[in-house]
Amino acid sequence: MSKSVGYSELDAMREIDGALTKLDGDAQQRVLDWASSKHRIKLTVDTNGSESPTQAAEAKMQPVKDIKSFLSLKRPASFYERVASLVYYLEKVGAKTEVSTKEITEANSDARLSKLTNPTVFVKHATHTYGYLTPLGKRKFAISARGEAVVEALPDRAKVEEAHERFPFGKKAKNRTKK
Repeated sequence: MSKSVGYSELDAMREIDGALTKLDGDAQQRVLDWASSKHRIKLTVDTNGSESPTQAAEAKMQPVKDIKSFLSLKRPASFYERVASLVYYLEKVGAKTEVSTKEITEANSDARLSKLTNPTVFVKHATHTYGYLTPLGKRKFAISARGEAVVEALPDRAKVEEAHERFPFGKKAKNRTKK
């Protein structure tokens, strides 16, 4: 399964190191979080402070039996968190790369949750107001790095707030970068 021809791991490491050294610490973390999310690589901090993928991190996210038990474990507090949790489950467990509003509604029904009264509005707000989803075009969505962090933090509300702070979104995020 060799993808590279004439391009080594060392070449990739040099490019990543060169790019990251040009950014501040917070931006570096966001880039690494995005890359690990995109390529589905779990990163954890070792005792010496360096980051590396480990089996312990994967063991922490034990696979759940079905979507119903996943949502009951996460206990989202709003419809927007519920939408993010449904998309997260469809991506991580269902191995979908993009999800439509119809698929989100079907997953909600499969989880035996109360009906989403206006799923289009909930998906729109989860995407544009809260930043939990990323629009992919043609009415397809994917979980964003912010949404993934929020779902993984659930049901711990303090960790959800930390995820919001780590991944700012919207006007507040733009104001923070101007300072």
